[in-house]
Amino acid sequence: MAASLVSVLMLCGVIFNFSVIKPLNESVRSLRDCIAELRRQLSETEAKRQQMAERLSRVEEATGHVQHRLDVIEQRQHE
Repeated sequence: MAASLVSVLMLCGVIFNFSVIKPLNESVRSLRDCIAELRRQLSETEAKRQQMAERLSRVEEATGHVQHRLDVIEQRQHE
């Protein structure tokens, strides 16, 4: 009697393992891979954003110099 009960419980454990635990483990593994990919993409995006911010800063600086030169030229024309 006890042996048959153990066998039934063992069978239930095996069925539970294959029907619940394994799919959950696969889902967790898949989510972990997705998160790693998103982190990589976020890191790349941040690096590109930083490069664009630096470029924008240089363009703004150059524009300021050009604006100053134009102001000087404009003042000379009005003199």
